[in-house]
Amino acid sequence: MATDDRFKQNVIATLARRSANQCANPDCGALTSGPSDDPHDSVNVGEAAHIYGANPGSARYESTMTSVDRSSISNAIWLCGNCHKLIDDDPSKYPSGLLFEWQRAHEHVIAEKVGKTSALIRKKFEDRHLEEFGRLSYLSERLILEKGDLWEHRLTAEVLRFEMEPVLHRWDALKRKLYTLPSTRVTSEDSLAWIRIKLKEIKAIAHSFGELINKEFSIAWGAPGVPGSDTAIVATARLYSEVCQSALKWEESIRFAFLDEIFEELQELLIGTAGRIIDEAAKLPAFLAETVGTNPPEGHFQLSLVLDLSEGWKDKVDGALKRIAIQLSK
Repeated sequence: MATDDRFKQNVIATLARRSANQCANPDCGALTSGPSDDPHDSVNVGEAAHIYGANPGSARYESTMTSVDRSSISNAIWLCGNCHKLIDDDPSKYPSGLLFEWQRAHEHVIAEKVGKTSALIRKKFEDRHLEEFGRLSYLSERLILEKGDLWEHRLTAEVLRFEMEPVLHRWDALKRKLYTLPSTRVTSEDSLAWIRIKLKEIKAIAHSFGELINKEFSIAWGAPGVPGSDTAIVATARLYSEVCQSALKWEESIRFAFLDEIFEELQELLIGTAGRIIDEAAKLPAFLAETVGTNPPEGHFQLSLVLDLSEGWKDKVDGALKRIAIQLSK
């Protein structure tokens, strides 16, 4: 579906006013509007620049962002034309994080110059509020502070993207056998107990996943017409990511365990069980990003996450356990 990720005129006008028509590059600070030769007109050399690029191939483009976030004021910084070209020509020197810092510092300077005591007090509050969350992405911080349209779902998608990225990267690496860990030796005497523990662990992981996806996110988002809780959204998203981390550690413990030959068939059947949870979990941030990208979304949207196993898995496990019992009885 094609999207228009350009800034709307009201966003541009608001951004220019918040920047006092002054370039936000701290090494520049040029005024971007002034009188023209026509006494009834003015000139403007300021531009609303995208922090994360608007289109594939553009500077600092982030494919996982929603269209809404790309075109919102949260992703905009006011610059003169020269500085706009400067940051886009060299995105490695001017990464998104630096531009977010420019923007926030510039608005603070402008608030001090305007002399708005309330603005300065609000900034102190915002700084203290953000401290409660610990490390967040820059976009998450902007969404928390600005709370624009659909902010609850946009914040959830962004925190999930940020928190889950390392887990998904490592899970992909594990599937491709790009790393190894020291093997854990499990003796024949301990193997059945070890397997029972692993099955109990994966059941607990699946239960936590179900509770978060079916209950906790809805609570954090708030009832229809009631604002959600930013702290609850971040906390729930982090718990969701932790469930994926637990699933990954479980997969590693299975794949890098060394069992006697009679248990290898069962071990092979267990491999990938927790990985299915990670694969399903990864669908949520993508679904939210796509859904809120229709700003405002219309109709009802539903995502079904299914934690199932391959066909006949239980029968295969039962069969493997029977063969193990026969071998052990000899």
